[in-house]
Amino acid sequence: MFARLQEDLSCVFERDPAARTRWEVITCYPGLHALLIHRLTHWLWCKRLRWLARFTSHVARFLTGIEIHPGATIGRRVFIDHGMGVVIGETAEVGDDCTLYHGVTLGGTSWNKGKRHPTLGRAVVIGAGAKVIGPITVGDGARVGSNAVVVKSVPPGATAVGIPARIILDEQDKSREEKAAKLGFSAYAVTKDDDPVSKAIEALLDHSNHLDERLEDILKEIEALKAERDSGLSASRWTGREIVDQKDRIY
Repeated sequence: MFARLQEDLSCVFERDPAARTRWEVITCYPGLHALLIHRLTHWLWCKRLRWLARFTSHVARFLTGIEIHPGATIGRRVFIDHGMGVVIGETAEVGDDCTLYHGVTLGGTSWNKGKRHPTLGRAVVIGAGAKVIGPITVGDGARVGSNAVVVKSVPPGATAVGIPARIILDEQDKSREEKAAKLGFSAYAVTKDDDPVSKAIEALLDHSNHLDERLEDILKEIEALKAERDSGLSASRWTGREIVDQKDRIY
């Protein structure tokens, strides 16, 4: 039990830079409270103590603003940030290391019993206000942008944005994400729209990638010039100043 709590605390510190102390996290994070209570209610639900499970989850909803049905399956190291307005349905499944922001709904579209809520794979990020509806699957490492409405399955590693959600998985987005990760920056749960801030971020990442490519070409050319000089083919031709001049010409 304590090992599981340690996992929960660690994942909060990893994903929320505002977290300062363990005591603060234990006492002031409703997402953590909701998940801890859900473990109790899920155990009661599995023991067929259904009314007690529902009543306990109702109390948790009142205390935290987060509604998790006792029948839902929640993995390890799940982080619900802010949490207000999060709704997770009875047959929903949330994989390990997932992150959910406030206003997220994992809802159903059918009145029939059985599987009617979504399944999230590992390390999925669901942005604020997003709605994932129906018995669909969101693959490992996928992301759902803020306020998106997802009604179809999302492939692993893809991003879903918009209403209805469209899938984005192209080389430019991959290069942007790699550059952002390299810089220690992640614009998680940001959708592509006309927002000038998000457009500016994308433009900066694209420009940075372009500069990296040009710098790589320059370094390769300099290495070739050094190799030519060191081989003695043109030792008198290439001086340090000329190498710099060649670099400027390529740039």
